[in-house]
Amino acid sequence: MDVEITRAALALFEAEQRFALVSTLETSGSSPRHSGAAMIVRADGSIAGTVGGGALEGRAIRVALETLDARASRIMDFELNNADSAGLGMICGGRGRLLVECTDPAADAKPDLYAALDALLSRGGHGWLVTGVTYAAGEAADAAPETLAAAENVVVKRCLVDTAGNVSGDPPLPVDELQGLPNMGGALGDHTAGGRQGVYVQPVGVPGTVYVFGAGHCGKSLIPLLGLVGFRTVIVDDRAEFANAERFPDVDEVVVPESLHSAMASLPVDEQSYVVIMTRGHLFDRSVLAQALRTPARYVGMIGSKKKIAETYQALRAEGFADEDIARVKAPIGVDIGAETPEEIAVAIAAEIIRVRHG
Repeated sequence: MDVEITRAALALFEAEQRFALVSTLETSGSSPRHSGAAMIVRADGSIAGTVGGGALEGRAIRVALETLDARASRIMDFELNNADSAGLGMICGGRGRLLVECTDPAADAKPDLYAALDALLSRGGHGWLVTGVTYAAGEAADAAPETLAAAENVVVKRCLVDTAGNVSGDPPLPVDELQGLPNMGGALGDHTAGGRQGVYVQPVGVPGTVYVFGAGHCGKSLIPLLGLVGFRTVIVDDRAEFANAERFPDVDEVVVPESLHSAMASLPVDEQSYVVIMTRGHLFDRSVLAQALRTPARYVGMIGSKKKIAETYQALRAEGFADEDIARVKAPIGVDIGAETPEEIAVAIAAEIIRVRHG
């Protein structure tokens, strides 16, 4: 579940409108999306998010509208092949399980889970969604028949556990047990908690923060693109007339340091951070690069010509940086697609960062 889903849900709670949350509980084989993918389906059939598109998503939307009419949640199992019983006509060969959950604010459904998740994602945090699914008779979902007709009237409990052990929502397990998740790194299981039938644990969180040093034309083109593909974004520049919310309406955070020569000191750069360096001058780029190489950032990229890059590396070696340090740098930055305009450069950089994110 991501920011788009949480904010769409919160808007529907505020409007007191029913909606269905379609979430992928588990998959195997060549499924279009993996565990954790989610989609909001509104009463008018419009959606936010995706569980993979195509015939599967069309089927899920139809089932979601049925759940809204029936005011009852369901399990939808699927197989992606031409001969499957759902008639999806897809040849991926994968299979999986969707939870189609009816949420009705008018029936005392609470937005607490979504509010907590929105706060977590907004600050770039991480945690786990723990979902418990049982049938009205008390039978666990994993033990129940796998046909849609037999998978109606399920009872859903879902909560969020953050890395500090705080629990928000409707816990499907004892709270003290859930609070142990951070100490075990979510080790109750990627899909099932401790082997319990019908309990699913899924990691949530922003998949990395990108710190863009330089609020010029390339930075302005890059920030919204990174946001579209799920990164938390921070623009860093010592010029407030360039680095501001008006110029960057899509950015998550604006940082205006006193000097770029010490800008990294106040930033929480960690192993899930990506550093993009394209300031207004070579000396600033070199200074920021030296700071970035002293952090555990997952990605460090710098814009520039081959001559500039060679001179920068030489200066870094003179400062005591080893070849293995310099080998971390992606320069020239971005996938080589012959990019020239700021927009094309932004596409090249975003593509390289996505590639690093997926290993």
